[in-house]
Amino acid sequence: MTNLFKVSIYTILLVLPLLSAWAQECNCTNSFEIARNAYEKNYSLFKYKVTDENRDLYEAHSDIMFEKAKKTTNLNDCKVVLERWLSFFRDGHAYIMMSNDQNGEIYSEHIDLTENEFKSNYQKKSYDSNPLLGIWKNGGYTVAIIPSPQNNTKERDYVGVVLESSNPAWKKGEVKLEFNTVFGTSYDINYMMGDHSIKKTFGKQTDRGVLEIDDLSEWTKLWPEVENIKKQSEIELKYDQFHIAYVDKVPYLRLPDFYSVEPSYVDSLMQAHHDRIIASDVFIVDIRGNGGGSDGTYFPVLPYVLNGPIELPFNGFWLSEDNTEYLINAMAASKELTLDEYKQKDKKEYESFINNKGTSYFKGEGTWTFTTDTIYKGPKKVIILIDEGVGSSGETFVYRANQSDRVVVYGQNTAGVVDGFNGFPQDLGCLTAVFPTSYRAPDIATNPIDPYGIAPDVYVDKEIDVLSYAIEHMRRLLELDSTNE
Repeated sequence: MTNLFKVSIYTILLVLPLLSAWAQECNCTNSFEIARNAYEKNYSLFKYKVTDENRDLYEAHSDIMFEKAKKTTNLNDCKVVLERWLSFFRDGHAYIMMSNDQNGEIYSEHIDLTENEFKSNYQKKSYDSNPLLGIWKNGGYTVAIIPSPQNNTKERDYVGVVLESSNPAWKKGEVKLEFNTVFGTSYDINYMMGDHSIKKTFGKQTDRGVLEIDDLSEWTKLWPEVENIKKQSEIELKYDQFHIAYVDKVPYLRLPDFYSVEPSYVDSLMQAHHDRIIASDVFIVDIRGNGGGSDGTYFPVLPYVLNGPIELPFNGFWLSEDNTEYLINAMAASKELTLDEYKQKDKKEYESFINNKGTSYFKGEGTWTFTTDTIYKGPKKVIILIDEGVGSSGETFVYRANQSDRVVVYGQNTAGVVDGFNGFPQDLGCLTAVFPTSYRAPDIATNPIDPYGIAPDVYVDKEIDVLSYAIEHMRRLLELDSTNE
């Protein structure tokens, strides 16, 4: 595979200057017009998302959203309008962000609080009289929910202050949640998203140890410990971490994402447990909730999963005028070259962009053969656990792995966010739009993965413990295989 196609299948948002000629003042009408023009010209999947059959539907939707943009004066509301417009495409790689210089619209508040201080205050301030107050956890976030500080002028009853976070965008002491009591244990909530933007929602404490937030997440109370709440297993406690554990002696690998660690870290995990994995009848790889990152992160796992060469489609690029300029700069930056150096050192690649401008350009037709340097004879079978949170390079992992005869995939359909990749950041003024410039495969018109995702081999309802079921199901499969031999 040439360097042109070594770009991993995920949204690479390189630190490049945005097209300053399109920079505008904070005006939602202007932002909408710029976004619509950019998507219609440069979005690689536009011609697949908007066809002769549904063009009228798209035009009507765009007209309605444009009228709403005209009436919008608040930046957060403008972001919502643009996101609603983008919902027509149903593409998780097409989204809107606040621009870097709009931090005033992004919520940021710090309250000095440590876990020891909170626990010390718990009895002193009679926090035990309110079951909401305590230390709660969801995913990579651990927060202490406390009454809103008295010296604060904001109208709210309680706040959730970060004690620990695996998200580098969130630091200890930052306010993650705000609560206003509606009735009893029901609350209006301001939930600060990963980028610190505010999502207004509703939540209810359904149990002394469970806080459910609509459309977002379920939080579990860690402290004070709640009686009759099921103790979390090692796997549950480390769910947001890369680790290998054992379930009834079955090796279990958790890969929560493909961006926060280097491939060498995953390789070190595999090597530390190598002998037990290859000697196992069953090996579990859990990628539920893995929204993607870099394909390279999962490469150290493939020798344990694949059982031979696999076929992959050639990737391609939509080489509009703007995309061509962007991709040339992106390729040069990814190789740490100036533009002039890139033109000289990768002349063939550079000219392939220039000569094919205005076309959907693919390096080849059909598929190419992918192999790993090593393929281990064990384990006998591999369980892969997926759900609707698996997207982008999480889906390419499933796509590759599922070509192996020893793999069985369990769970629900993946997110369906992989047909387009390589994100172009388009300046809208106070907002930034991002959309794919590239194609996963030449045949996405007839064999798309978006927006319905990759189906599992064995569908398991999300209310069922998929881990336990998959182990039981796989053991039965192995019994049947041995009987039929």
